[in-house]
Amino acid sequence: MYRLVILCMLAGLTLVPVHGDAPFPEDEWTFDFGPIISRQRDIHGHMRLRILGPLFERADGQEGQSLTAIRPLYSRFEDPAAERSRHELLWPVGFTKNFRNDHHGRFLLAFWTNFDTTEPQSRYRFWLLPIYFQGRDIHGDRYAAVFPIGGRVHEILGQDRITFVLFPLFMRTELNEIVTHDYIWPIVSHTQGKGIYRFRVFPFYGQSRHRDRFNKKFVMWPFWTSAEYYYAHSAGSGWILFPFYGQMRLTDQRSWTVLPPFFRVTRGTRQNMALLPWPFIQRRTGEINQTYVWPIAGQKRVRGQESSFYAWPIVREERVDRRDYLAKRRYVLPFYYADVKRAHEPAAPLALNEPVPRGERIANYQKVWPLISYRREGDASRLRMLDLWPLKESHPIERNYAPFWTLYQITRLDEASETELLWGMYRGRREGEDYRSRSIFPLIEWERDDREEQELRRWALLKGLIGYQRTDTKRRFQLLYVLGWTQEQETPP
Repeated sequence: MYRLVILCMLAGLTLVPVHGDAPFPEDEWTFDFGPIISRQRDIHGHMRLRILGPLFERADGQEGQSLTAIRPLYSRFEDPAAERSRHELLWPVGFTKNFRNDHHGRFLLAFWTNFDTTEPQSRYRFWLLPIYFQGRDIHGDRYAAVFPIGGRVHEILGQDRITFVLFPLFMRTELNEIVTHDYIWPIVSHTQGKGIYRFRVFPFYGQSRHRDRFNKKFVMWPFWTSAEYYYAHSAGSGWILFPFYGQMRLTDQRSWTVLPPFFRVTRGTRQNMALLPWPFIQRRTGEINQTYVWPIAGQKRVRGQESSFYAWPIVREERVDRRDYLAKRRYVLPFYYADVKRAHEPAAPLALNEPVPRGERIANYQKVWPLISYRREGDASRLRMLDLWPLKESHPIERNYAPFWTLYQITRLDEASETELLWGMYRGRREGEDYRSRSIFPLIEWERDDREEQELRRWALLKGLIGYQRTDTKRRFQLLYVLGWTQEQETPP
């Protein structure tokens, strides 16, 4: 294989553009031997070296970004301008990522983070889930724990600190000034602090009080639960005798439930609701407008957002209406996905509830899985076949796996376009009306370039077995890869 690569490279070097006698700069040295090896600058300005189809790639951007990938084993992405980088090993098995002074990593179930690599005593953590925990929190306090034997873990599961001994025998959690002690979790628990008091001996008895807000209790959960509310806008009480009946009476609403949670009716100043029965028939009006006939169809609207489904969970639609854009998503699982963002272009300031006129699309992503996907952002677009990833594209998938199943791709930027089939077996490129190139490896390649002062015409068979190249001042002929001669042409007056 290496002999074939060297032979092709030598053959390609015998026929190069002749825009003057000076050689090309090193970063502009390009060649194309189909899926075997190629080095070319794409329409986005990235210089890409690819070897053996999708297996190896090195790409360098004009602003310093770089990508190195040995697929699917390893990939490295760096963006010095944004101060970020990412290394991936058999993703999702392992990765590291850096953003400015933050460093994060994972390998299988081992996670580590250093929040400031420039500070020796910075906040950090190392967790080997669910066995070992070690780190230093934001206050500089160290912690360590071996589960379920004992120890302390800080900044986990929404808590500031968790201390345990022979879990579930004893556990203590702290959040701000709220402290909870659990014995034989979740049976016995006691919480106190900052106007909050909770106590339970599950499932026999439990109470939860929040100063000036509520007082909730249960006895032989779930058979009896009750609550009293003290909110300024909504005060009152309620209870449920499970599974028979329950009711709630507040200053701003009334609720009744029969065979909870299946049948419930709520009447209020801001919201009405009927579950008849849940989850099959759901109806809400007020701040939230919802009609569900589950799983056949349903619709929900609230504060500029709208969602609907048909034959749940197969068909789903979402719409988010903002002042400057309208975003719409549609799913037909698992075959179709669309995500479109359209700009609003109001001619004058609009009233709060006035509909906003629709503008042009600023982003468009559509996929018919596993056949084809299309993405457009501004003036850049890409069409791909196949696309085996069932979800919307993600950066790790694009770096490590997508090139394997990308058999055909068209990329466009303004008036430029690139077409590629079978990792370079066929390549085509167009830049406005001034540049065209086509190649079918290793049979034929053709190029027309009118972008420079000297027009270029070039073609070759079998990578230089027979070739011809012409500019305004020179003609070059090539035969049997190594034989070539040049003819000078008179420049028209």
